[in-house]
Amino acid sequence: MYSSYVIYELLIRLQALDPAVGEYVSFKKINAGISVQTTTGPLEIPNTLLDLQFNNPAGITDTDLAELLSSLR
Repeated sequence: MYSSYVIYELLIRLQALDPAVGEYVSFKKINAGISVQTTTGPLEIPNTLLDLQFNNPAGITDTDLAELLSSLR
């Protein structure tokens, strides 16, 4: 399981691209990663991005973040 700071860091990065992401409310574990509930809605973050954020944040590209944002809409 990931520390909550990894989730917060990813949300901060997403909010920099689109403030409409909303604020963190809660999260739950799902098969492929986690489902984060924000004030805007749920956002599924795959394990690969969580691992990168924890071990090598610079490895997450703007394209990766944009794809994650598109899943919120």
